[in-house]
Amino acid sequence: MRTALFSVIAIAFGYLAIPSILDNASPKRDPDQNKCTAYRDKNRTDPYNIPRPTEKIKIIRLTNSGEFVDRCELTDTLSDLNWDIPAAHNTPLPRTPDAIASLPKLVILYIHGWQHSADKDDDNLKSFESQIRNIREANREKKNVVGIYIGWNPLGGSFPLNYLLFWSKETIADRTAQSSSVTEIVSAIGAILDRKKQFPDEFIAIGHSFGARILFSATEQTLVYESELAHPGHSGGTYKKIKGAADAIILLNPAFDAARFTALDDLSRNAESFSQEQIPILLSVSTDNDYATKFAFPVGQFVGSERSNLELTTIGNYFEYQTHTLTQTDQSKCLSSEDNSLSERFFDSGICLARIVNTSRADGAIPEITPHDPFLVARTTSDIINGHGGIWDKEFSNWLFAFISALIEKRDRSHS
Repeated sequence: MRTALFSVIAIAFGYLAIPSILDNASPKRDPDQNKCTAYRDKNRTDPYNIPRPTEKIKIIRLTNSGEFVDRCELTDTLSDLNWDIPAAHNTPLPRTPDAIASLPKLVILYIHGWQHSADKDDDNLKSFESQIRNIREANREKKNVVGIYIGWNPLGGSFPLNYLLFWSKETIADRTAQSSSVTEIVSAIGAILDRKKQFPDEFIAIGHSFGARILFSATEQTLVYESELAHPGHSGGTYKKIKGAADAIILLNPAFDAARFTALDDLSRNAESFSQEQIPILLSVSTDNDYATKFAFPVGQFVGSERSNLELTTIGNYFEYQTHTLTQTDQSKCLSSEDNSLSERFFDSGICLARIVNTSRADGAIPEITPHDPFLVARTTSDIINGHGGIWDKEFSNWLFAFISALIEKRDRSHS
């Protein structure tokens, strides 16, 4: 009996201690959080003396507390965005003096999820770099494309330890979000892009898994605020165009509870309507064989004293909030509706995004359909996204960046 008791205590202690031991191995904070001290480290390149713009992916690393590992990484990123705005600098930056200065910017930010990092060999970073190269090639002489990769610490060792630490990484994601560092990064990027009104600069923010949790936490209150600001002011009216902290926020297999989405879902009501010119602001995509969010997430929430269905279920598995399906089909079937605007239907690479109607929801519930609602919650299947980490599968990846390109094109037309 005593041996069994000691065994239980040892297992419990190990489960509590192991996350702390592993988490302590994460990078330490930069002592200078409010400025870049460029010459403190002789091995670091001075971000103020780099010819701009550069094509290298910008990486910003955060500690377990959401502080900057190297404050110069943020400085380097922002310098690459405002290199052509003279008033932004006390001293002139070295610049690339060619026709690129007249091009609008396209900024794509990505926050990785569980079991990934900002390590140079991480497959998420490599996939993101590859996509940015493709987008840059497709936009040569049309846009300055800037890729930004935000790294934090959701690594948990090898199997099965990584699954045992799933819930401790949720805590780190929340600490990172609560620090407001990502809010600072997103806001700074948006502020820089807003300064040059003559060009339709675009900003796309993407988050995966717990990275989507961090991104949504950093932007959700702005989305609610801007939505209420655009409200017609009376029942039966039409919303003005709603904008967000970014032009589009993409959440892939997001690992956060549906309760956090309630305020945005409440906008879906037949009493008011959305403008036909409204561009989608948020797209969440979850797959049906994402077992991390389907099974591990509810267990972690229950252990953390969450009890309601809204709290125990991720947004992608909460069918009452689902607005769209993402399925494989042919173009003629997908675009059979009279309304093929981006918020209602989009087809590319054999994949169709379509707003659900009547009883097509997975649970048979009849949704309240609000056309052109800019907050899209889509559910898909394993043949499109295979599992929690299948977001870089070729067909879906091609579809996603075609959707982003369509958003950019529509936004460009609205500025012309």
